[in-house]
Amino acid sequence: MKFKITLVLLSALILSSCSPDNEDYTSSETANNIIVIGGATTTDLTNQSFQTELMAGQNIYAGIVNVDIKDGVVVVSYSSDTEWEITETHLYIGALNLLPTTGNGNPMIGQFPYADTHPVGTINVEIVGPTISEGDCVYIAAHAVVVNSDTGDDETAWGAGEPIGGTSWAMMFEYCY
Repeated sequence: MKFKITLVLLSALILSSCSPDNEDYTSSETANNIIVIGGATTTDLTNQSFQTELMAGQNIYAGIVNVDIKDGVVVVSYSSDTEWEITETHLYIGALNLLPTTGNGNPMIGQFPYADTHPVGTINVEIVGPTISEGDCVYIAAHAVVVNSDTGDDETAWGAGEPIGGTSWAMMFEYCY
């Protein structure tokens, strides 16, 4: 008798959880297009592109960082706002546990696998990264040094996302293909 009551209660619980009001899930059709940033997710079924702000000095909008997949390869583009020029880029794409950090958790941008300096006037930089398989996720830490063409001030800039940790304001985001 206890078994029948338990079965009826369990069935009722399962049926009530399937109501249209409780559809906070991601269907398998969109699972490969989920991008997680700042605790929120967005789904774009039209392409695999993701865009976030390039933030200079913690709170100054300096441009955008765009992530695309081209033939299975991760391509990251930095595009600065008209008053900012990009003089250096440092980019990490990969597993979170392989992100180069110091003992206290600050990122070691000098150890990022994609790094370059850029001539005066550079406002767009495209970096071709590693290949990624459908269904895989990577962490991206997009760092830049930007110079304000009006004032000459230079700033550290990061692609907006979650804090990396340590004592710096460095940020990263997760991208899933």
